[in-house]
Amino acid sequence: MKSFALLLCALGFLTAAAEREGNFNIRFEPTAKLQTGVQVPFEIHIKDALSQPLLDAKVTLQIETPAHEHMKVFPAPAVAAGVYVAKPVFPEAGEWNVYVEAYRSDQMSARMIQFNVPE
Repeated sequence: MKSFALLLCALGFLTAAAEREGNFNIRFEPTAKLQTGVQVPFEIHIKDALSQPLLDAKVTLQIETPAHEHMKVFPAPAVAAGVYVAKPVFPEAGEWNVYVEAYRSDQMSARMIQFNVPE
């Protein structure tokens, strides 16, 4: 049992060492009317800790209800320097948590905003 606990601690340290806070400034908003059943483009602007556009990052946008239902992740490819676009499809009306993660090298930052999707 002790060796299992030590293994879990070591795994935690390795995970923490492998990824650190990127201090990225993440801003995002829909560029079309929020609605259900269609792709709604979200434009994501990301700057690094020096306020320069974040290049070569892996960016994803995740949607889910506040009750953690209907969770789905959408890729957000780059469309310009520091600008990424994801196109989630909201399956139903209501409150939705929209969560963006940006990874570059061993750095990661995230931001979540809640949106109301009308019927």
